[in-house]
Amino acid sequence: MRKSLIIIFFTLLVACSMRLSVSEIEKDLGPSLINDIAEYSNLSNSEIILNSFDLVYDEGNSYSGILNTTYDGMQQTFSVELLYDGETYLYEWELISEK
Repeated sequence: MRKSLIIIFFTLLVACSMRLSVSEIEKDLGPSLINDIAEYSNLSNSEIILNSFDLVYDEGNSYSGILNTTYDGMQQTFSVELLYDGETYLYEWELISEK
């Protein structure tokens, strides 16, 4: 019994340590979001500048955040909803303001 508890604890420890932190997700996902926005808008991703990307952990596999970009001298703010299971990202973004 004790041996199986040690194995279960080790498995949970390894599984938890393999998930990325919020700051690592921001660094990893930010460029992908820019590429996705550029493709959706039929632009070159080099035309969109990533100013900031801030995520907050909600609960379970859910995160939400704000992405700030600059395109053609205008600043855009996007809301981002993210599901992350430790391996795969599933996200939605929406333009919420442009100045």
